[in-house]
Amino acid sequence: MKNVLASNYEWQERENNQEEIETLAKAANVALPVAALLWERQLRTPAEVEAFIHPTEEVIHDPFLLSDMDKALEIIEEALAEDKKIMIYGDYDADGVTSTAVLYEALQIIGADPGCFIPNRFVEGYGPNKEAFKKIKADGYDLLITVDNGIAGIDELAYAREIGLQVICTDHHEVGEILPDADAIVHPKHPDFQYPFKELAGVGVAFKLAQALLGEIPVELLDLYALGTIGDMVSLTDENRFFVQAGLKQLAITERPGLQALYRQLNLDASLVTEEMVGFKIAPHLNAAGRLGSAEKALALLVTKDVDEAKQLAIDLVAINDERKKIVNELVLEADEQVQPFLNDKVLIVAGENWHEGVLGIVASRLIEAYQRPVIVLSINKSKNIAKGSGRSIPALNLYDALNAHVSLITRFGGHAGAAGLTLPLENVAELRTAINNYAAPLLADVSTKLPLRIDLTLHVEEATLALIEDMKVLAPFGTDNPKPLVKFSNVRLAGIRQIGADNSHLKATFKEEEATVEAIGFNIGHLKNTLNMSDDIDVVGELSINEWRNQQMVQLQIKDIAVPNKQLFDLRGESEWAKFCKNLTPSQQPDLFVVFNHPTFVSEWADKVTIYDVTKDVLPTQAVETIVIVDMPTDALKLDEVLTVLQPQNIYARLENPDNKGLVVMPSREEFGEFFKFVARYEPVDVKKQHPAICQKLNISKNNLYFMTSVFFELEFVKIEKDCLVINPNAPKHPLTEAPTYKKRQAIEALQQRFVYSNYTALYEVFWGNDN
Repeated sequence: MKNVLASNYEWQERENNQEEIETLAKAANVALPVAALLWERQLRTPAEVEAFIHPTEEVIHDPFLLSDMDKALEIIEEALAEDKKIMIYGDYDADGVTSTAVLYEALQIIGADPGCFIPNRFVEGYGPNKEAFKKIKADGYDLLITVDNGIAGIDELAYAREIGLQVICTDHHEVGEILPDADAIVHPKHPDFQYPFKELAGVGVAFKLAQALLGEIPVELLDLYALGTIGDMVSLTDENRFFVQAGLKQLAITERPGLQALYRQLNLDASLVTEEMVGFKIAPHLNAAGRLGSAEKALALLVTKDVDEAKQLAIDLVAINDERKKIVNELVLEADEQVQPFLNDKVLIVAGENWHEGVLGIVASRLIEAYQRPVIVLSINKSKNIAKGSGRSIPALNLYDALNAHVSLITRFGGHAGAAGLTLPLENVAELRTAINNYAAPLLADVSTKLPLRIDLTLHVEEATLALIEDMKVLAPFGTDNPKPLVKFSNVRLAGIRQIGADNSHLKATFKEEEATVEAIGFNIGHLKNTLNMSDDIDVVGELSINEWRNQQMVQLQIKDIAVPNKQLFDLRGESEWAKFCKNLTPSQQPDLFVVFNHPTFVSEWADKVTIYDVTKDVLPTQAVETIVIVDMPTDALKLDEVLTVLQPQNIYARLENPDNKGLVVMPSREEFGEFFKFVARYEPVDVKKQHPAICQKLNISKNNLYFMTSVFFELEFVKIEKDCLVINPNAPKHPLTEAPTYKKRQAIEALQQRFVYSNYTALYEVFWGNDN
């Protein structure tokens, strides 16, 4: 168990070009933090800043610069003139669905009545499909237009032409060495054309086709452009930036009944729509339909004009997405358990029987966040003897190349450097795990290497204001190639922390620096609650946003990463704290070692549950461990020092229980020693065993202290024992009480109590580590 909280990512802070940034801030008339962000985006002059913040129509490229655009228009116009039936063949993700909707509405505007076909992930699979084409032809269609797919469908598009379909392929995915045999290929990366901007999404290509068809920018379709472009996470620069900016404004006033209904179902304020709302709220609901089944409902939501139908579609999509989230959470837990035996692997491969194929990519992404290395997640179909799934990678490993190097083990695969899908025989899974790890070994020499996290600003909590967030909005919309700024707060303290969400998977916290506080939320990191102390100095990185609640606006930090740079102490001396700790103790979240000094009951009760080091009889481990629990109060300070020196724990859970349940040891006062001596001298011989109740009552002392003082007097020869009774020794030597061995032992125990029982958190921390932070 590693409870000291190390950062999940490698934090990379920006170089400080303060002079240049201050000059830019003045020249461009922007706030200093904004100037720093612009500088890091290589925008160094007022003209560049103005063009970025307020892009104009000058950034829009002529759609006829795209490959075969003139051919595509000619084919479509001919189809219209000859009353041919047109079928739009889309894809089941947000980009594919919006691409289909854009072209569908554009063709309707020019008088066509096109059909739409969205392949089912579990029936036709991704991309062109011969059986689907056969049915489309049988239904009387003459012209097939692919959107957001087709460029890799060499055999399938050839088949479409063989059966008499004209084919226009519009796509944005990577172009292979062989181009499909289509009547027209509209693609920004076509090798024979030089379109100025290569990073259009599928919806962007469809929009450019619509622009060419209509002879003007179809403003009414900009909301779809924004949805698909943000959902597909393509570059938000160049004309994408212009169109998405405009599209977000269109989404705020959209008249589409489906989007209005979805806003209501999600309790979204349309007037406040942002790229974050699109990326984390709206697009996932469009994607969910295609992940769990057919994407037809997502398409219908976008194009329906019927208010009642829109309401039902919105209700259905919300329910589907809730189911999708539930499935993902369940599979992440199952996959995480499977990961544990392979934590030394460079590439993690996990497989489960009948795991839902539609969410495996999300599960892989979640595991990458947790383990910082490439992940392949497979669903096993025993009846077909295959494993099928998705992989996600990190920059250090090109996943496409890694799979291509072992193509003999794989039935089918496709993708790119960062993501891939694959199918292979079930019996090859173990061999692929070995082979791909051998392949990755020299590329990922250090499996613990963290992914980089670029920090834009380091702030004090008091600087995280609503005004700063408003200032930074001039850089929006944020996304690929224009990321939302990441801010860092150093050495802040917790002012509050709790788990939230139906399954406590999320974290809600308040961070404090001096008198200033900032609220924070961390998704899927609820488990960190048990690794954070109110007394820890914490470093945290995240994105600032405005959270509105009951008409009140406040700054909120969405946590991206968090770290505790110092050693951690968890104070479990209270019964309730210990009870909570025991309740949350799971096999995967156990401390490395429970250290017991003198507590046989604990050893007997917990021996089969945790790893115990019993100081009284076990051999001290010879290597350091990350986390220990000190179960009971040490009776020997030197032994504790030895344990800490050898184990070198970074985290200590301090229970420090008194195993004998005798209460705290209190040294009798000198006056109490004197009164007891006078009592013995007056009433000798004194039978302590028989008379102890009367003696304790007379002198107002405890039985424990009565026997303790008797031992001290005897060791110092102040008294003698005659016939089991105490009598004064008339020839007693003069010694201070502190020379008696029993007295010294009690002093030592009392000192330990002061260190372990009475000390506050800070003093107890110093007991274990001194001032070593």
